[in-house]
Parts: sequence; structure tokens; C-alpha cells
Amino acid sequence: MALLEVRGLRTYFKTQEGTLKAVDGVDFDLEKGHAMGLAGESGCGKTTAALSIMKLLPANGYIAGGKINFMGQDMARVTGEKLRSIRWRDISIVFQGAMNALNPVKRVGDQIAEPILLHEDVDNEVAMKRVKELFELVGLNPKRVREYPHEFSGGMRQRVMIAMALACKPRLVIADEPTTALDVMIQAQILQLMKNLQRELELAMIIISHDLSVLAETCETLCIMYAGKIVERADSVEVFRNPQHPYTQGLIAAFPNVKGERIMPASIAGNPPNLINPQPGCRFADRCKIAKDICLREEPPLIEVLPKHYAACHFVKPR
Repeated sequence: MALLEVRGLRTYFKTQEGTLKAVDGVDFDLEKGHAMGLAGESGCGKTTAALSIMKLLPANGYIAGGKINFMGQDMARVTGEKLRSIRWRDISIVFQGAMNALNPVKRVGDQIAEPILLHEDVDNEVAMKRVKELFELVGLNPKRVREYPHEFSGGMRQRVMIAMALACKPRLVIADEPTTALDVMIQAQILQLMKNLQRELELAMIIISHDLSVLAETCETLCIMYAGKIVERADSVEVFRNPQHPYTQGLIAAFPNVKGERIMPASIAGNPPNLINPQPGCRFADRCKIAKDICLREEPPLIEVLPKHYAACHFVKPR
């Protein structure tokens, strides 16, 4: 059994205009010690899908259907104290924007110690010893545990967030845009750190990003999301080498090639559909260069077109 099995996940938001179907029938599995990437344009539902696992949704968001089987229990139905006992101890998260995620008036060491004291029967001395060990693990000087967030650089604050996510030795870590707003050199350090930690601690990870290069560097499996649905799922290298869905092909074509000719990269024309009242058929049809009448009428299923390579398009066939 996989560590995490998501089946038919639907996460909706109540808005003044109507019900927005942010995630509308998503399936994926995640094995122990593996990393999976969720990619797609802003608003495609990748962050909502991941946050649904921890039920960290805003007040107007709710899980409308599906199952989230984590370690033998359906997270979609777990509530109250049971849910709080799972968060951070079994599943943790590295939030986007470390400066906003950290409390500016609390010392970073105290913030990392907080989940340890909450979930484990230890005193403050033992917790702070663990904090110093975590600092060393993520490449920070343990002598700085008494400092405040503003005394750290952006990359160091991101390392603090990773240390906090590892504080209770979870089975699964969700990283939401872990390298956003960091320069290229610091990005490389953070990505290498995450790869090393995953290997050393046998962590399962879900990494959310719009940057395909980040996911190719860190993940074994890649899921491409569009308008609340997964349109392609495969080994991350296979997605780059042999993309099957027109949307995936467009994303890769829009990715600049530093070794290629210096030209403007291609772009995907048009805009994503309105998820309050999504169109019938394929949700990418209005922006797709190969769309036919069937694409406007019937929604394509996610099928296995190559071994362990799935795509949702009427014009891809099993080989």
C-alpha cells in the first residue's frame, strides 16, 4: 500500500459568484521515500490539492468528495484532535514565503521547538537540543537559535522553515513553492538540501511549483494540472522527454533554453476557464491547437498511453 492514495479528490470554494471547483476529480499515489511534483499555471489547483491533504483550507473551502488515504485513514473525514495530532507529527508543510510564515516577534528556535513540545512528551531543554540538531541538519549555525527571523537572509529563513517541517520526524512533507523569491545560487542550495534530506530521512515529499526545472531536479514523479484536473502524470524525466498532452507540450515549449538560440520562448494563448461554471468536454480545448468537436463535447479520461505514463487527451492512444 502506498503511503498516500488520493482518489477522486474534489475541493470547492464558496464564492459570491457561485461554487468554484478548484480541484475537480484528482487521483495520485505517493510511495514512502518518493518525491512527487505538482506543476501548472497559477490557479490550476496544485496548492489546493496539496493543502487538502492536511485540510489547511480557508473558511470558504471544503472537500466535496473523494478519499485521501494516508497511512490507512481517510484524511477527508478526520477532524478535531485526531487531525491536530496528525498535522506536523505525520504530515508537515514548508509554506511559500518564509518571512511571512515565521512569527517576526518570536525567536526562530522557539518557533521550531513549539511543535516538538506540542506533539511529544519532552521538556524545553530536550526540545531545544533537537532544534540545534535540526539547525545542523539544514546547514545553519546552532548558535543562532536565539535570533529573530529578520536577522536571517531569505535562504536561511527557508532553511528554518525546512527545519521546522522536520521537527517531529514526519512521514510526508509538503513544500509549497520552496524556492520562490530566492536567487539562483540559493535556489540550487535549497534544492540540493531537500534532495539530501529526502534520501537520508526516507521522506515522502510533495513539491508544488510552476517551475518545471525545480521539479525535474527534485522529483521522481510529475503531475501536470490544468483547471482543477491532472492532465498528465509520469516519471519526471519522461514528461520532459516525451510530453503527451498539448498543455504539457506548451509548458515545456515556454520554458527558456539557455543553450538554444536567443529568442522569445513560445507562450500558450488564451486564458484558463472559469471554474465556477466550467465548460463541458476538455477544459483545455479553447486554448488547444489540435482541438476538434469531440473536445468540446466529451471530457477525455486519464489513460495509460505508455508504461506508467498517463495523459488525458482524445488524441493520445495507448502504445
